[in-house]
Amino acid sequence: MSQSPLASAENQTASVMLPAASNLPWRLLRLLNIYRLLLGILVVLVYAGGSSRLLGTSDPNLFLWTGIVYLSFCVLTAFSLHARRPGFAMQAQIVLVADIIAVMLLMHASGGPTSGLGGLLFVFLVAGSVLIPWRTSLMFAAVAALLVLADHTYLILFGAATPAGYVQVGLLGLILFIAALSGSYMGRRLRESEALAVQRGVDLQNLAQLNDYIIRRMRTGVVVVDQEDRVRLINEAALANFNKPREHNLSISGLSPRLKQELDGWRKDNYQHAASFNSEDGKPVIPHFTQLTPESNAGTLIFLEDSSLMSEQVRQMKLAALGRLTGSIAHEIRNPLAAISHANQLLAESSELHGNNRRFTEIIAEHALRMERMVETILQLSRREATRAEELELDPWLRDFVAEFRDRQGLDGQALAVRMETQDDVRVRVDPAHLYQIAWNLSENALRYGRSADGGMPLIEYRIGPLAVPGGIELAILDRGAGVPEDIAEHLFEPFYTSNPRGTGLGLFIARELCECNRARLAYERRAEGGSCFRIQFGTSESWLT
Repeated sequence: MSQSPLASAENQTASVMLPAASNLPWRLLRLLNIYRLLLGILVVLVYAGGSSRLLGTSDPNLFLWTGIVYLSFCVLTAFSLHARRPGFAMQAQIVLVADIIAVMLLMHASGGPTSGLGGLLFVFLVAGSVLIPWRTSLMFAAVAALLVLADHTYLILFGAATPAGYVQVGLLGLILFIAALSGSYMGRRLRESEALAVQRGVDLQNLAQLNDYIIRRMRTGVVVVDQEDRVRLINEAALANFNKPREHNLSISGLSPRLKQELDGWRKDNYQHAASFNSEDGKPVIPHFTQLTPESNAGTLIFLEDSSLMSEQVRQMKLAALGRLTGSIAHEIRNPLAAISHANQLLAESSELHGNNRRFTEIIAEHALRMERMVETILQLSRREATRAEELELDPWLRDFVAEFRDRQGLDGQALAVRMETQDDVRVRVDPAHLYQIAWNLSENALRYGRSADGGMPLIEYRIGPLAVPGGIELAILDRGAGVPEDIAEHLFEPFYTSNPRGTGLGLFIARELCECNRARLAYERRAEGGSCFRIQFGTSESWLT
């Protein structure tokens, strides 16, 4: 089974790939590593300052080697961050451990917590807590606070520190926990904002793809042109109207000179109503123009409306009225008509009728029979069964039909010439009964009106050939008569319209209705060498699946 366009659109929307994992955490790690590099360089420069340095006074060698090792570690970390190996979570925890150890050593070499280097732990814990889970960040804050406490205790026992420094140590430990909690909160909000932004991006991407699918598949032609008359967007319906392939750098004049003329006229007067014109595929098109954001000169949006749809709506209204009419035909028209015909027959049998009076009864009988045929045709149209399409091999079917048509008309090859041009193994999907009625109506018309002006015998031609649409097939029925005048041709398929006083005006109307029921199209054209050509253009097999 084939997919519907809606299912196809849903599949396309579902197939939109989610964005790759966010690069934001890695960027934060890189920025933090740059900060570490600067800190390592600063440590080396402080040591190079000699006796004037303010830090590293307790143990200068420890201060120097800590700075050198820390700087080397930052360089190695830069390469691992570029390669993203090991994973993000492990790298974030490793560098935070290294930060705590390095700061503790620098602080110890500079005289303990009173040196003021404990503030570096605040920076590293806030930045690290943004990148790791909050429980892990609290664990690191607790470890850092314990190390600060242990270092101060060590300095009390073996150095010059005093117990009064415990107050500063306690405050520093509290600040470290606050740093961990605040960093975790910021990290959670950052991840939520990022997830929301990613979801919005996916939604916008899906919506853009769905909008693009709808615009390209909609039946109304859509064209967007810029101020230089270059086509920026065009859907499949507009390309089909002008029989143009999709190409780059297409201009509006290259698409349709007539559309360019209408656009220029609209630009001169925005209230001007564009005129309808026939596109390259023969459909009447009405363009509608809309300016896109006039303040930015974004261009012009053009809708190409197929005016044949409006004509189709009018025709459907006529059919609805005809359907309501057929409901009352049997009682309101057929029964009185039967009474008139019966009374006329009795009157014709009277021996008192002579001369012109008997001719009047013949006229009544003739027109009553014509009305009876019209009523019967309308009732057949209203009672028509649903289409039962099947795959039909057109060439043998056409040969059988031509033989039957000639036999039932009581004509031989001398009275009726039939020329056939067919292709072997041509298959169409159609209701055979409907196709038989269509071909019969068209053949009767060709037989009635197909006699040439010199009085020669009627010639009916049947041709089977391909259409411009890939997979399309047409059956053409041609004659060599006088053709249909132009003023009549435009009303050819309207119900009850006929130039023959004996006709009902429903033959071609029914033929076209049956064609549309079978996803086919019945078209008329006047032959250049004289005569008429009716083309039954069958739909492709894919059109029956939509």
